[in-house]
Amino acid sequence: MHMERSAAWSAALAVATVGGSLVAACLMPFVALAAMAASTLPRREGITTMLIAWAANQAIGFTLLDYPLDAATLGWGIAIGVAALAAYAAIRAVTERTHGLLPLLGASALGFVAYELVLYAYGAAGGGTGAFTQAIVALLAKNEVLWLAGLLIVREAVLRFVPGWAPAPRAAA
Repeated sequence: MHMERSAAWSAALAVATVGGSLVAACLMPFVALAAMAASTLPRREGITTMLIAWAANQAIGFTLLDYPLDAATLGWGIAIGVAALAAYAAIRAVTERTHGLLPLLGASALGFVAYELVLYAYGAAGGGTGAFTQAIVALLAKNEVLWLAGLLIVREAVLRFVPGWAPAPRAAA
């Protein structure tokens, strides 16, 4: 039963955030997704959720949003996947040891820094750091905060209003 709930929550997170990528093409909330996955799912399911959301985001980009199929775009796609996993790892490192809203918010900030640093490092290696302006990074941070707030509200609503739903134990596996 816990496994079914965990899988349902994992799917709900992935669908919600991938849906967000359809609404705001380049503003996929990978850090907010990482925060929820790291704080509510077992490690393996959290990583799987991140990978599925990343793959779906890339599939949407290359099919529906007509991303160019070239080396630069593929490279950025891979870098985004690595950055999303770095955010997950940073957040998971904190949430494994602490619980509650304030530690999650702090962990999410750390995850955002990890995410952006990985992307900046890739951009610096490939000559593409022009998108790392203060205004753009602030917009991305705002997007992540809003998504995290929304996902936290959805989680609380599910916990309160769906009969029999309780948080599944978050084992390390």
